[in-house]
Amino acid sequence: MSADRLSLYWIYFIIMSFSAVVCAILAFSKIKIAKREFFYPRQQKWAKKNEERLNLLSKRFFLILCIVFFMFGTLPSCLDLPYVLRGNYKEVCSIVTKKSGTSVNLEDGGYYRVGNTKGCKIGDKVNVEYLPFTRYATITNIFHSK
Repeated sequence: MSADRLSLYWIYFIIMSFSAVVCAILAFSKIKIAKREFFYPRQQKWAKKNEERLNLLSKRFFLILCIVFFMFGTLPSCLDLPYVLRGNYKEVCSIVTKKSGTSVNLEDGGYYRVGNTKGCKIGDKVNVEYLPFTRYATITNIFHSK
């Protein structure tokens, strides 16, 4: 896998892990998130009356964000970590059925974020090295169809 794709994997891993930790800290800490000083002067009376409810609602919001960041960011990245550290990536050879921006859909039903799709057309046979859980990939060979 190319070095730029691996650096994107590490950036993704660090950002998602950091975001999950920050949201967990905000969700479980005793810090008041919603303070009446954050509101306009006319809204401060209402905010003071509902401050506890607003804090509870914001803590639940951060808890949901923490779960989403963990389930869709940190967990797949952690499951791909052994593949990245060992350097043995999954490989598939198939035909491109759909190409959109920086991703390709292959005949085998796989959807991969490959980064650079220049020189790749629909119907071409490609070899793709990928990480199985985050679906980051690199096209290693393109066999053009006639």
